[in-house]
Amino acid sequence: MEQVERQPVSLYLHIPFCVRKCRYCDFLSGPAKEEERAQYLAALAREIKGAGKILSRDGREVDTIFFGGGTPTLLSAKEIGHLMFLLSLCFRIRSDAEITMECNPGTADFEKLSALRDMGINRLSIGVQSFHDGELSLLGRIHTKEEALHCIESARRAGFANLNLDLMSALPGQTYESWMDNLKTAVSCEPEHLSCYSLIMEEGTPFFRMQQRGKLPPLPSDEEDRRMYHDTKSFLASFGYVRYEISNYAKPGFSCLHNEGYWTGHEYLGLGSGAASLYQNVRFSNTRDFGAYCRAFQEGEPAFDTDVCAGGTKTYERVTREDAMSEFCFLGLRRMDGISLSAFRKRFDRDFLEVFGEPVKKHTEEGLLARDGDTFFLTDRGIDISNYVLCDFLLT
Repeated sequence: MEQVERQPVSLYLHIPFCVRKCRYCDFLSGPAKEEERAQYLAALAREIKGAGKILSRDGREVDTIFFGGGTPTLLSAKEIGHLMFLLSLCFRIRSDAEITMECNPGTADFEKLSALRDMGINRLSIGVQSFHDGELSLLGRIHTKEEALHCIESARRAGFANLNLDLMSALPGQTYESWMDNLKTAVSCEPEHLSCYSLIMEEGTPFFRMQQRGKLPPLPSDEEDRRMYHDTKSFLASFGYVRYEISNYAKPGFSCLHNEGYWTGHEYLGLGSGAASLYQNVRFSNTRDFGAYCRAFQEGEPAFDTDVCAGGTKTYERVTREDAMSEFCFLGLRRMDGISLSAFRKRFDRDFLEVFGEPVKKHTEEGLLARDGDTFFLTDRGIDISNYVLCDFLLT
């Protein structure tokens, strides 16, 4: 396995609380009583302290922090402030660190957003999903178009100069015209970043059950879905947004550094129930069981180590050399920059084409992969059927 350099580490904090579960959502999240929330935050605080000791021992800094959920802005400013204080106390955080918080309209007013900005949170990711009230109602969102626009305006007044808006396409009953209208409204808000995802009908969600019973409007056809996707790229490009990953667009200099880290093999620690980590060639995850997570951290600071399973609350998997090379391809091909042959050789001391020559030849001949100097990348056709391409880069 390649040498692990003392590069900075990313932190992800999972806040699993929300006002109510959206109909399409299969994330680890849900409503919680005040007592449950307090127990969880106490457990999370103790995990932060344990993780801080590990990074301090290893001489590692933190360069990005991401509060995800759930709805992190459902926490009070005081609760968020306490978490930020603990992070600053327990970790060496770079002065230019990107610190992102996910925010849902209706859960953060101007006063709270101002407090977040004053705490050092410098990037806000707002879960708009749609600017059509009918679509928002169908999704089960708690906000309206006007509330979304008000949240964006409040964030600007609070001093946020780096905003992401999440939007969802291919919704039940959605037309090409309504999707393009969403994009027009989004760019009128002038965010620095846009994440545009197609709806995935996840088994076990209310949407999935509603579809099975014929209770949902019809989904757009595959052709309509692809038209939405391809025209999103050209439309956003006309406003200066560059697609740098399959579903993400940014003004120059505003790509999400935290997510870029995931896609480039950057090490990260995930804190909170269900959160995943990649550290020192080990992938490990906390239990998804809310109660088990809280109980594990009730007393003291359980072992936070890549070689020790703390109280049965973590699962561990050592990343093999073959795993790492495959993941380099999976994640690299999601990015428009593609796979760098020289970066592959530097990391693994192997020639990329010696390892993956067969799938590269196959998919290049099919017009799904292309080469530009040192890099291979997915073509537009390849992006449309990316899973078909990526599965051939699995080393077994």
